[in-house]
Amino acid sequence: MIKNQHISETDNRVTTVKKQTKINLVINGQTFPAVLNDSQTAQALIDKLPYTITASQGAHDYCGVMDHLPYDKNDVQAGWFDGDLSFDIGGDWFALFLRGANNDARYQEVNLGQLVNKEDVAKIAQLPTTVDITIVLVKEG
Repeated sequence: MIKNQHISETDNRVTTVKKQTKINLVINGQTFPAVLNDSQTAQALIDKLPYTITASQGAHDYCGVMDHLPYDKNDVQAGWFDGDLSFDIGGDWFALFLRGANNDARYQEVNLGQLVNKEDVAKIAQLPTTVDITIVLVKEG
């Protein structure tokens, strides 16, 4: 797994995900491809799939409370990029980030993965304020 590394406040690179596990996010009847990484936290989430989170759209993301997931303190980082899927250790929050890449140290996130198609960020941002996000494992084969 590679952590987000912001160069500046306007840095808009995406997270690089190694050892990807393909998933789909099913939101409001639409399917959006994504990948999860090989972090301990992402692997614990994979064990729970399919998994549904009721999430509300805020200034930066859709977020919702989920089950507690284990994490390695070395995977905790400040901030996100648009399209990132994250686990906020401060309250067991799942987040799908849509706007406003950030590197503020007060945010303590474990990156889980990211959307595959960057254009899906804008599509998802147009969905209703509260949605169910179902994370489904894509069966290879």
